[in-house]
Amino acid sequence: MRELLLYGLEQGETRDYMETLLLSGAKTMAEIEKVKELATNAGFHSFRVSSYNGEKPNFAKAVNV
Repeated sequence: MRELLLYGLEQGETRDYMETLLLSGAKTMAEIEKVKELATNAGFHSFRVSSYNGEKPNFAKAVNV
């Protein structure tokens, strides 16, 4: 079960790591576009869409020991 996640930066924010999760659980890009429009009107910018398949993270793979 794949879900789409939408992240964005608040007005005046330029640091990528300060993204805000704006939407989770979306199934279609149409849902994403509706929220992007609302978020843009609220001052958000620099949107990023990601997907999540419900898998557990593999931290051993992400960390180089």
